[in-house]
Amino acid sequence: MYQSNNKAFLYAFIVSIGGFIFGLDIMLISGTFEYTTIEFGLTAIQKGNIGAAPGYGALVALIVAGYFCEHWGRKKTLMIIAALYVLSAVGSALAPSYEWLFSARLIGGLAFTSLSLASMYIGEIAPPQIRGKLVGLNQLNIVIGILVAAILNYYFVAFANSNSAWAQAINLTNTNVWRWMLGIETLPAIIWFGLLFLIPESPRWLVLNNKHEQARKVIHQLKPANENDTHVDAEFDQIVDSLKDTGHSLSYVEQLKLLFSKNIRIALTIGMLMAAVQALSGMNAILTFLPMIFQQVGAGESAFAQAIWVNLIGAFFTVLALIYIDKIGRRIMLIGGLITCTLSLAIVGYGFYEATYMITNDSLTSIANIIDTSILASLVGVEFTSDVAFKQAVLSLTGAESFAVIENALLVSSTHMQGMLVLIGIIVFVCSFNFSLGPILWILFSEIFPTKVRAIAITSSALIATIFGGILVPTLFPWQLENFGAATTFLIYAGFCLSGLLFVSKMMPETKGKTIEEIEEMFAGHLADKNKKHAAKLA
Repeated sequence: MYQSNNKAFLYAFIVSIGGFIFGLDIMLISGTFEYTTIEFGLTAIQKGNIGAAPGYGALVALIVAGYFCEHWGRKKTLMIIAALYVLSAVGSALAPSYEWLFSARLIGGLAFTSLSLASMYIGEIAPPQIRGKLVGLNQLNIVIGILVAAILNYYFVAFANSNSAWAQAINLTNTNVWRWMLGIETLPAIIWFGLLFLIPESPRWLVLNNKHEQARKVIHQLKPANENDTHVDAEFDQIVDSLKDTGHSLSYVEQLKLLFSKNIRIALTIGMLMAAVQALSGMNAILTFLPMIFQQVGAGESAFAQAIWVNLIGAFFTVLALIYIDKIGRRIMLIGGLITCTLSLAIVGYGFYEATYMITNDSLTSIANIIDTSILASLVGVEFTSDVAFKQAVLSLTGAESFAVIENALLVSSTHMQGMLVLIGIIVFVCSFNFSLGPILWILFSEIFPTKVRAIAITSSALIATIFGGILVPTLFPWQLENFGAATTFLIYAGFCLSGLLFVSKMMPETKGKTIEEIEEMFAGHLADKNKKHAAKLA
C-alpha cells in the first residue's frame, strides 16, 4: 500500500482539530466552578451536571451520528459539528443562569461526536503503516487543547485579579472571568469550520455509496507523488472487494443486524469494553475538576499553575505515544499503561487517606473578610482524618451558602497532607493515560470495525464511553468527593483500571501494520479457529 504523504497528514490534522476544541472545552470549564458556584449557588450535583452536560448532548448525538455519517457523509457531518461548537461557546459565555449554562454545554456535547467521527474519517484515509500516528493526532490535539485551556484559565484569573488598565478596558473582572474562559472557545471553532471545506470525502464512504470515480480521485490525491497508479488501483480494488457483498450503503437496521453477527461480535465486544475501561479510569473527572482537586490538596491559587504543568507533561507523553504507537504496538502499550494507571491512582488514593484536616487561628484569619469566623470557633484545634467529616462539620455550622464561598480558602489553610505525593500520582496517571488508553482507544475504533458498519460500530462504542466517561463519572465526581471522600473515589478508579488490565491481557489482539480489510479477516479467522476448537471438544 501507499506510504504517507503531506495531504494525508494535512487532512488528518484538520479533522483532528475537533479534538483540540474538545480538550479546550473540558478544561476551560474546570476553571469556572469556583465562580459559577458562587454566582449561581451550585450544589455538588449541579456542579457535576455542568461538567457532564456535554455527555448528555453526546449521548443524543451518537444515537443519530451513524445515520448522518452514512447518508450525508463524514465531511458534512463534521461541518455540522463545528457549527454546534460555535453555538455552544457563545451560549455558555452569555449564560444568565444554571439552567442556561447547562443547556449551552449540552449543545456542545452534540459536537463531542467529533472524536468518534475523526477516528472514523482518519482511519479511512490513512495508510496502514502510519494509521496509528494519524489517528493519534486526535488525542494529541485533545491534550494540546487541554494544555492551552489550562494556560488560558491561569492568565484569565491573573489578569482579572490584577485590576490592570488592560483588564478594565475589556471588562475582565473577577466576577465575569468565567465567561471569558468559556467564550474563548468560539474562535477555534470558527477556524475549524472554515478548514473543513478543504478536506475530501472518505474514499470508503464514496465506494459504499457507488461513487467509484470520486473514490479513485481521492485515493489518487492521497498517494505520494513518486508512486504510480498501480497503487491506486490496488487500494481501490481492496476497498471494493471488502464491500462487494454490500454494493450500497446499508440501512440502519441492516447495519445493526450485521453489527451483532458472529463475524463482528468480537470486534464489538473489544470496542465497547475498551470504551468503558477508558471512561471509568476517571480521566474525564480529573480533567474537569483538576483545580478543585488541587485545592483539596491545599494548593490555593497555585492550583491553576499546577494544572498547566500536569497537562504540559501529559502532552509530551502523547507525542511519545504517537512516535512509538506503530513501532511498539497497541497491545503492549495498553498493558503497560494500565499497570501504571492502576498504581498511580492507588498512590493518589493513599495520599488522601493519610491526610488530616484542622482549622487553626490562621485558617480563620484567611476567611475573616468573608464570613463571621466566630461560628467556627468550636472547631479550632479539632483534627479530622476524613475530608468528608471535616466538610460536614464546617457545613453544619456555616450553612450551604456560606460554605460554598469559603470552601476553597478553608481547604487550603486547613489541609495537612503529602501534597507532593498526590501531585506526582496525578502526573504519572495523566502521562500513562496519554501514552496508552487516551490515543489507543480511538486508534482501535478506526481499525477493528469493517467499513460497511464502521459508522454505527464506532458511534455505538463511543456511546459507551459517553455514558460512563461523559456523564456518570463527571456527574458523580463532586458527589463522590462529598460523600465517599477523595481516597475512596480514586481507589475506585484504580480498581477499574485493574479490571481493564485483566481484560486487555486476555482479549486484546495486535493490529499494528494491518489494513482495515486485513484486520477484518483476522477477526473472521479467529472466530473460525474458535469454532473449530469448540467442535473438536464436542467430538
